[in-house]
Amino acid sequence: MSATDGDTIRETFLRFFERNGHRRIEGASLVPVGDPTLLFVNSGMAPLKKYFTGEKVPPAPDLCDVQGCVRTKDIDDVGDRHHITYFEMLGSWSIGHYFKERAVELAYALLTGDFGLDPRRLYVSVFGGDEALGLPPDEESARAWERAGVPRDRIVALPAEDNFWGPAGQSGPCGPCTEVFLDTGEEFGPAYVPGGVFDTKRRYIEIWNAGVFMQFDKGLDGVLRPLPFTSVDTGSGLERMELALNGLDSVYDTSLFAPLVRTVQDVLGETGEVLHHHRVIADHLRAAVAIMSDGVRPGNEGRGYIPRRLIRKCVTLAMGRHRERLDVAPIVDAVVRSLGPTYPRMAAEQAAVTAAIAEERDEFGDTVRRGLDQLDRVVARHGRVSGTDAFHLFATYGLPVEITRDLAAARGVSLDREEFDEALRRHRELSRGTRTDRRLRVDDVLPAAIASRPATEFLGYDTLSAEATVLTLFSDGTTAEAVAAGSDADLIVDRTPFYGEGGGQVGDRGTVRVVGRDGVLGDVIETVVHAGGGHLHRVSVRSGVLRVGDTVTLTVDPSSRADTAANHTATHLLNAALRTVLGPHVRQAGSLVEPRRLRFDFTHPGPPAPEELAAVERLVNEWILTDAPRRVEVMPAEEAKASGAVSLEGEDYGEAVRVLSFGDFSKELCGGTHVEHTSQLGSFRIVSEQSVAAGVRRVVAVTRRRAVDHSIEQGAALSDVAATLRTSPKDVVPAARRLVAAARTPKTARDTATLANAVETVVDDVPVMLAQAGGTVGALREQARRTAGERDRVVVLWTTSGEKNTLVVSVPASLADRLRADALVKSATRRLGGGGGGNARIAQGGLTTAPTTESLIEVLTEAVPD
Repeated sequence: MSATDGDTIRETFLRFFERNGHRRIEGASLVPVGDPTLLFVNSGMAPLKKYFTGEKVPPAPDLCDVQGCVRTKDIDDVGDRHHITYFEMLGSWSIGHYFKERAVELAYALLTGDFGLDPRRLYVSVFGGDEALGLPPDEESARAWERAGVPRDRIVALPAEDNFWGPAGQSGPCGPCTEVFLDTGEEFGPAYVPGGVFDTKRRYIEIWNAGVFMQFDKGLDGVLRPLPFTSVDTGSGLERMELALNGLDSVYDTSLFAPLVRTVQDVLGETGEVLHHHRVIADHLRAAVAIMSDGVRPGNEGRGYIPRRLIRKCVTLAMGRHRERLDVAPIVDAVVRSLGPTYPRMAAEQAAVTAAIAEERDEFGDTVRRGLDQLDRVVARHGRVSGTDAFHLFATYGLPVEITRDLAAARGVSLDREEFDEALRRHRELSRGTRTDRRLRVDDVLPAAIASRPATEFLGYDTLSAEATVLTLFSDGTTAEAVAAGSDADLIVDRTPFYGEGGGQVGDRGTVRVVGRDGVLGDVIETVVHAGGGHLHRVSVRSGVLRVGDTVTLTVDPSSRADTAANHTATHLLNAALRTVLGPHVRQAGSLVEPRRLRFDFTHPGPPAPEELAAVERLVNEWILTDAPRRVEVMPAEEAKASGAVSLEGEDYGEAVRVLSFGDFSKELCGGTHVEHTSQLGSFRIVSEQSVAAGVRRVVAVTRRRAVDHSIEQGAALSDVAATLRTSPKDVVPAARRLVAAARTPKTARDTATLANAVETVVDDVPVMLAQAGGTVGALREQARRTAGERDRVVVLWTTSGEKNTLVVSVPASLADRLRADALVKSATRRLGGGGGGNARIAQGGLTTAPTTESLIEVLTEAVPD
């Protein structure tokens, strides 16, 4: 078969199987129907599962189609020779009809006949057997390939992880498979030697899973049992098949991708060699268009997170190339021109999809811009990106660590991934509340005899004081019979009114007294619950001796409990108000409830507008004024969720749950303490709102007396500002805006690099401009890039501030065949000390020694090739 395009390959494949008795069917949507195990359809067989299990009867025993698929597990590998996110699967199936022999015959006939591949370049793999599964090697398939014409030394037996196809879950149809590989040539590695390692990553590329032979049903017990009928499932990626048939180096060179990659280059204003970021942007926007054409929109969870992740990486890569705004419309149009004739829904949805991608781009763009500026500052200051720096970029600006890694590499510096992972782990622990650390430590050191005690009876919903018996004292890492004044201990009793830290609410504080013995008094400074359900009261004994077996009176601090209860109820009302104002996508992502304030984390793609936060605050206060009573019900967990009660994802509530309601506006699963009526909150004020991670926002708020204090303090501050501006409080905002506008007038000048003592010279026939500059690193980079392009010369700018020296070098396209900007920066750092990096066109570094025009000309003289 001569060189051909994707459209021709589709038709050749389908007509071959139609000619051999298969019925052509339409591919399904990318969004699975009735299959909760899949985020997206990821194989040609996925929409047809019920045919193979016998639940549904297929329209014919032998079928074929072309199915759009999305796979995200290899998303970080996108941009190499053959990994892509969205692809088209050429598939054929035989359900209860033919099996291995016929499947192999058809595969070989199509590849060497209609597709015209050289048989000498084809290798096949078969299942090599598995003792754990109790299965021998698949000699039946191996012999079938030999009969078809493949020599034995090109038939490779591979283990189950490569050649045994299992269900996505723990049970279902499964069986051995056989795959076809194309030898792409010695330039990609040494040839396979029988008995040696078979390189499936570089030289030998899989072009077809020529048969998953479904003959077993794996039960939940892990046992393989024969299916009532056997079936064949085949699949070949269209893009890889075009690579194979046309002898291309990469799927990005195919007719399905090359025009799209060129469009990306045009949009970025870059020509010449196709680079990694061109491929990634082309792939990611192609996949986003395909997904969104099937009705999915960017979001923070589930299917919506995938297009959001894809689009945001494209935005970041483009801005990392100093593009202020990625023009997505031409790229979407190129995708639709390529795929629209085959998938008409893409053309029908083009306008809506383009608008949705542009909206996502714009919402994320400002954040990325600030993040990239911060990244440039980090690189200039340290010559590397620490894990802590990467975590700060992730938590503050929403830059995923994979994107930060790529951008750092483009600047010639490394990223400490292990340190990032550790910072992320610490953050996740802290986000659960600092007392979680204490609880974890307690569970680690408690003796088994204590940890296994029955749960403490909690009386705190109905009373703040109760008598109890001391069961255990735990001090200095061991049990104790008595604890004297001046010592601390964890006290375990049979019953308590003290709430133990949990569900974001801090533990109660209060006092403990020994009944019938004067002078024995301790302060309960913290209460936690260990894994067995027992309450540990951290007691500081002030006088006397506290002993195991004592009868004690435990009394919760009423003021602290009242403030905590008010703040906990406020988190419920805040959750309901956020969902009402911002939308039902809002989900609780963490909380901390303590006497002086509440902290509530929630999912939302960007910062709420000021008017949205005001609406939330107003709505909570309106609910407070309704004086709605607290209503508590205990019911099975599933019944509670079915009733509409909000629950925290991932939280284990047990079989019976406590459902807490206020009016018809708040209903949640909760074991915490709350006010009896909403009016007991008094007032609610939002103190701050900020980002804590990508897609997660945090509100800090106060209630009761602190809300009143906050309002009074704000009013006083407003009066002071009004007096300073010589205006009235009602006119403060326009007056402040005028003042800010006046202050910002020279901002453009400050943000534009100012050049001093510019020198024009020629170094070995290379025109060069050198100048000391003032301004931000971003301003220097933009000035250097623009000047190099406009004046067709190498531009070298530097700035000195205190002990900090920053160098920026830009090389125009016309000189790219002779010089690299990153190489020039490295030469400068070798001579003057420091570090840095970048790419061929622009680079920057931090220098230990302050540069001068003369020292930099010497660097250029040494670095510029003759």
